[in-house]
Amino acid sequence: MTVRRNLGVALRGALLATAAIALGGSAALAQSAQALKEITADKAKVAGSIVVDYNSRSERSNSGADVYEIGEIAVADMFLMKGTVQRMPGSKLVYSVRYDVINPSNPSQIARDVAILRGEMAIDNNGRYTPETGQLRLDVVKGNQVTSKVAGSIQGRQVTRWWEVGELIRKAKTEATKVYSRYVDGKVVSIQVKNPDPLRFERLILPSGPFSFLPETRVSGNLDYDYELGNWLTDQNGVTMTYTLADKSFTDRITGSIRYVEEEGNFTDSKGKKREFTGYYDYNLRWNEQQASGDNFFDESTAAAQTDAFFSASDQTKPGLYGRVYYLDSEDACKRVKNGEGGLDCVGPTRSEITYDLKAVKLNYQQLASWMKLELLVIGPFTDE
Repeated sequence: MTVRRNLGVALRGALLATAAIALGGSAALAQSAQALKEITADKAKVAGSIVVDYNSRSERSNSGADVYEIGEIAVADMFLMKGTVQRMPGSKLVYSVRYDVINPSNPSQIARDVAILRGEMAIDNNGRYTPETGQLRLDVVKGNQVTSKVAGSIQGRQVTRWWEVGELIRKAKTEATKVYSRYVDGKVVSIQVKNPDPLRFERLILPSGPFSFLPETRVSGNLDYDYELGNWLTDQNGVTMTYTLADKSFTDRITGSIRYVEEEGNFTDSKGKKREFTGYYDYNLRWNEQQASGDNFFDESTAAAQTDAFFSASDQTKPGLYGRVYYLDSEDACKRVKNGEGGLDCVGPTRSEITYDLKAVKLNYQQLASWMKLELLVIGPFTDE
C-alpha cells in the first residue's frame, strides 16, 4: 500500500503541474515565476540517446522509412522524452513521442506517459515542413486533458542528400556569400560562408506543455547550414522565441553555432558507460547575447583566426546551451551512387547512434524547454548527411 500511495502522490503532484488550466491572479504569477526560474547548475542538463535506422539508404530494407527511436532524453528536472519518429524522405514525418513529467517538488517522483507529441508533419514539393497539415500536436492525456497544436511552417534545406552537396559547393564558389558576426571577448569577429542554406522558421508555433507553466511559443528566424564545413549557425538576427506569461510578453534571441567535428574517439555518457563516436556537434548557443553592430566585414587575411574565435566554446559563462551531441555512424549494407570519379560511394550512414551531453548555463525552464521542442521538429534536417 505504501508503494501505491507514493506513486499516487507522484502522479497527482506531476499532473497538477502539468494540467493546462485557466489561471488567474496569484496562480498565474506563480506559474510565470516557475517558467522564468533559472535552472540550477546541477540539474541543467540534457542527456539521453536516439538511434536512427536510415532504411531509405539501406539495401536490407524495402520500407523506405527512416526510424528515429528516442530511447529517453532527460531535459533538466522537467521531463523525459521517449518514443519514435518515422520519416518518409521528401514526404512526411510521423511523430509518437511521449513525455514523462517530473514532480517539481520531488524530482525522484515521475509520472509516466502524461503527454504525447503525435501526428504528422508533411513535407511539400518545395521542402517546406507543414505541421498543421498532419495535425501535429501535443496532447496532455492524463489529468486535465488538453491539446496544443504545432502551427506555422519550417522551410527546409535545399539539399537533403549528401551526394548532391558536391554540386552545391561548386556552385557556392561563384554564388553569394554571407557574413556572420558575433562578440568574442568583447571584440567583434566575423566569418564568411559561401551560399549558406537556411532552415527558416515561418510563423512557427511551438505547443504549450507538458507543464502548464510552459506557454505556447512563436519562433522566427533562420538556422543556416554551411555545406563546406557541416556547421549550423545563426545570423545577427538570431532565432527569436516569443511567449506570454501572466499577461507579459517576452522575447528571447538565440545566436551562435552548432559546429560539426569529424573525428573518432570515445566518451563516457551520463550513466557512466564508455561509448565510441565517429563525430560530434559542438554546441555554442547563446541567449540574449549582445548583438554585433550591422557594419561588420570579413577580413580575408585573418580568416583562420576569425573562424577559430567565432566557433570557440571556451567561454561558457554566458547564458546558453553548451556541450556535445555525439554520433556513432555505420554504413553497413548502404545503397551506393556514382561519385565524380566514376566510382561508387555510400549514400550516407545507414545507422546513427546519437548521444546528448549538453548543459544549460543560466537558462530558465521556459528557455530550455522551448529549444528542445524545436529540436524535435527539426530532427530530420539535423541528422541528414
